[in-house]
Amino acid sequence: MAAHPAPTPDDLVSRPLGPKDGPATWRFLEAGGIRNVFVASQLWRGALSQKSADGTPELWGAYAGEELRAVLFYGQGGLAVPAAHHVDDITALGPVLARRAERLRALIGSLELVDTLLPFVEAAGARTRVRVRELFMEVDAATLDAASSLPELRLATLDDLDLVTRAASRAHLEEMGDDPFARNPEAFLGRVARMILEERVYVLRDDDTLVFKAELSALCPLGAQISGVYTDPAHRNRGIARRGTVEIARRVLETAPAVCLFVREDNPPALRAYERGGFHHASDYRTLFFEDPSLPRRPRAETRPAPWPPSESPRGAR
Repeated sequence: MAAHPAPTPDDLVSRPLGPKDGPATWRFLEAGGIRNVFVASQLWRGALSQKSADGTPELWGAYAGEELRAVLFYGQGGLAVPAAHHVDDITALGPVLARRAERLRALIGSLELVDTLLPFVEAAGARTRVRVRELFMEVDAATLDAASSLPELRLATLDDLDLVTRAASRAHLEEMGDDPFARNPEAFLGRVARMILEERVYVLRDDDTLVFKAELSALCPLGAQISGVYTDPAHRNRGIARRGTVEIARRVLETAPAVCLFVREDNPPALRAYERGGFHHASDYRTLFFEDPSLPRRPRAETRPAPWPPSESPRGAR
């Protein structure tokens, strides 16, 4: 049985954030550092003023008087990401997220914040399909491994679109147990194309083989977030993922203070690879994906990704 939502502190009031809230919201996110890089990057890209036809992205704030205490991002086809300095403050935004439960695709963020918000959306009918605990890892110029490099890594172009889309789909299938391209090929292809045009996808090719790819899912003055790390199966266990992520981090750190990424806690080889690259475990995160209410419900055993077999090399450790 789902837990009951936590009560909202009496002194907190939630409201949508608009352009006039930009400076205060940025100061709030900046105080949390690299852990808030995704929401901060959305703010930096104009989320407070640039809306699509469905009215997203949305940013909501929880206030105690004039003090901003928590922020919730909602957009990108049903992705929600919370930010708060204290876990109790995020409960004020639980009802906001509950009203979007029917369209909620994923909830990603600090373990305590996500676990606090989950009862709100479960009470509203959302059902978890994938529930993963992840390690949030950070690196800066002082800790980055100087010996790891992949100088032949380059920014992707639209000539790489087909290969990158296939690799991104496979990466998500391996990591989270579903294929986003099969679910909505047009939307997924468009997302990959936009990231390529925004120069946020890095690739290493050998003729018609995409050996390695990774992307920047967030980039702003707070830093960058590396995601979607994928190595072709025939090229795994050669340290390519470690060298590739370090190479991306090195280039980003020329203009930004820090870089982060997530790795599943049940993926020790990936954790060791990133640690050798200079990344360190900074906090615990939770990634949740939800059932699409428009689709027939599948048995839970088929929808949760199995633990990595010890005889195989996990995705992140290539």
